[in-house]
Amino acid sequence: MNVQKLSIILEALRCGSMTKAAEELGYTQSGLTYTVNTVENELGFPIVIRDASGIRLSAEGQELLPYIEELVECDHRFTQYAQGMLHRQGKTLNVATYPSTAETILPEILADFMRSDPDIKVNVRVGSQDDLIRWLSDGNVDFGFGGQFHLPGCDWLPLLEDPELAVLPGDFPTDGMTAFPMEEFHRHPFVLPIYWPEEAALVRQLEQYRIEPQFAVDFGDNAPIIAMVEQGLALSALPELTLHSYRYRIKTLPLDPPCSRIVGVNYRQLGAGQTAAHKFLHCITHWSKKFGTAQQ
Repeated sequence: MNVQKLSIILEALRCGSMTKAAEELGYTQSGLTYTVNTVENELGFPIVIRDASGIRLSAEGQELLPYIEELVECDHRFTQYAQGMLHRQGKTLNVATYPSTAETILPEILADFMRSDPDIKVNVRVGSQDDLIRWLSDGNVDFGFGGQFHLPGCDWLPLLEDPELAVLPGDFPTDGMTAFPMEEFHRHPFVLPIYWPEEAALVRQLEQYRIEPQFAVDFGDNAPIIAMVEQGLALSALPELTLHSYRYRIKTLPLDPPCSRIVGVNYRQLGAGQTAAHKFLHCITHWSKKFGTAQQ
């Protein structure tokens, strides 16, 4: 039994609804539902009841609740102690990142960090939003670069304001255009990715202009969306950093009105002996002061 999944269920119960829990934890709703279903399938019976009024324990869940809480608490204490042992050695750092920040922000910070202490071993994991949340919650990583996650025992440092861009086919007529009016999306099919919580501003803007997608893509990578745009099937809107590594025949324009997301780093609260983590946080802060554009 994955204790972290039990912890997530407890948080969902505290929030009273799957939607609110997904927002607070930074999960996608489908990811949170999958977690609950996985636990119930493993147990062989439902432990929560989900309906229009929210989420609550089933009779079986009520009976198991004291044991679930005890397991989660023991796992938390074990993880904290084990991580403390590791960090007291001060020679290992575990970092997680979105693919977009893995190719943009992180290398510059790592270069500065390794100049300050080349003997520290750095483990880098690249993953989705749900991966980063799980790794941070499990204590498997010290820092997670991406959007903000509201996780117990973690702090947040905003780094960069990442503008959302209109993504257009390479032969789309844009003569004289310096920005792409939101109303223009109504004249073309639109492909919608599963946006993450830090892109709430874009989601609200799409809703405000009543832009309905003809295509919706639930995939951890934006490559299928960009390929659809390249083929002229639809237009889309994506963050600038997300588009950094793609080499498709597309063009981009800022949105009108402008819109952006905040990218930063979530990090586990640091203990006194965590030498490597403290040094890395210092390098992140130095980068932020020099290059960052997010409002502190």
